[in-house]
Amino acid sequence: MNEQIRKKLFEMADKKYGEFSASLIPGCDNIIGVRLPYLRKMAQKTVKEQQNWQECMCGEDIYFEEKMLRGMIIGYGCFKDRDADAAAVWLEKFIPLVDNWSVCDSFCMSFKSCELDRERFLEIIEKYAASEKEFEVRTALILLLSHYLRVDCNGGKITRKRAIELGDLEGEEIKGRYTDKIFELLARNYNQGYYASMAAAWLTAESFVTFPGASWSFLSGEARSKMDNTTYNMAIRKIRESRNPSAEVKERVKNLKK
Repeated sequence: MNEQIRKKLFEMADKKYGEFSASLIPGCDNIIGVRLPYLRKMAQKTVKEQQNWQECMCGEDIYFEEKMLRGMIIGYGCFKDRDADAAAVWLEKFIPLVDNWSVCDSFCMSFKSCELDRERFLEIIEKYAASEKEFEVRTALILLLSHYLRVDCNGGKITRKRAIELGDLEGEEIKGRYTDKIFELLARNYNQGYYASMAAAWLTAESFVTFPGASWSFLSGEARSKMDNTTYNMAIRKIRESRNPSAEVKERVKNLKK
């Protein structure tokens, strides 16, 4: 990131907040201490005011906030430009730089360019979902969670179910446009690291509260045989921690634990 931006980040620094953030992100010891809303506003302002926002991408990122800001600027800038080709290039440039869960999740949520051409970006996501690198896998899965999980067959948005009863597990298997592909990508071992495993468990649990029937079939079939025990049981735990399933559903899900 360029020196001018770095200077602005230090002007917004909050030492106590930096110490708090460091406690939440293991191994991250280069935090300035800038709050996330400030970074988001800075990224949005940069994209809005600078016609060539790409010029901000020069230079190496030394601090956590610089990498976070880079991801946000890419996310907002690519979506503003509506250029799927350029967005695909920027996505592949940034994914290998991700080295913690916080940068990963913020970047994925801001990268709305997936919505410009979901099939095109799905090819890239599939490649990284099959990686053996922890944060490449996590980034792919959180992109699926953010931009693919709740898409219906017409490209509309599907909402989570507020209440899940036993009948929802045994009824018609309602699915979204990408449900089968998501299950296909989830059906593997996640021994790349804790944050890849947690992302897989999170995506599985969110699938369950959106498509309980299809997710139940997946959990009791393909996932049970192909997903590693740690990730599978973590997904079971996260489903049971949710307020959406009834006590009876949680008990039935508990019985799947490996």
